Amino acid sequence: MSLQSRMKTKIKICGITNFEDAAAAVRLGASFLGLNFFAGSPRGLTPDAAANLAGEIKEKFPRIPLVGVFVDETAEKIRLLAELCELDILQLHGHESPEFCAQFAEPVWRAFRVENENSLDDLQQFLGLAGIVLDAFKKGQFGGTGQTFDWQLIHKVRDELPFFILAGGMTPGNVARAIEQLRPDVVDVCSGVEIENNPRKKDLQKMQELFEVVKKLS
Repeated sequence: MSLQSRMKTKIKICGITNFEDAAAAVRLGASFLGLNFFAGSPRGLTPDAAANLAGEIKEKFPRIPLVGVFVDETAEKIRLLAELCELDILQLHGHESPEFCAQFAEPVWRAFRVENENSLDDLQQFLGLAGIVLDAFKKGQFGGTGQTFDWQLIHKVRDELPFFILAGGMTPGNVARAIEQLRPDVVDVCSGVEIENNPRKKDLQKMQELFEVVKKLS
């Protein structure tokens, strides 16, 4: 067994909209919390709401990195929100260029939505970033779809990824298979641990089940 395969996969709980869910995720063992700034998302936060939530999280859990999720946002607004919310990582989920991604002081995770074998044609240009997120493709949506993608499509590039975040339909039921097959550094979980038909609230039981599965693999 390789060293990488023995390394513990971390968990990011994304789409956090309230402190109760954030606290539950951290206490269960989350390594990252994601705040969504995309207005088109049902989990999107206004700047004021995000700043208030981030402030409460930073006060109670100062060591937990906050990941800000943006989709084709202006650099100026990203910088303002990163400062306002004390973001630790920027996750860019749109069509951002390598040059755009490279201009920020914070580490950047660039997301790719995997639809077919051509979805990763531009991947090489982004391998110098802090992380690569591979997510499911659904037309008109940028993450949080609850859908997985064909993991076979990324086996050829898996070992090229310096820090690999796997997203797209992660649930307590499939996360073990995902970790065993793809060895991601982080699993990015959103809709898979939500209350049914309520994208702004996490289901504590589902989160507990997910963390228990991942811990057994460690």
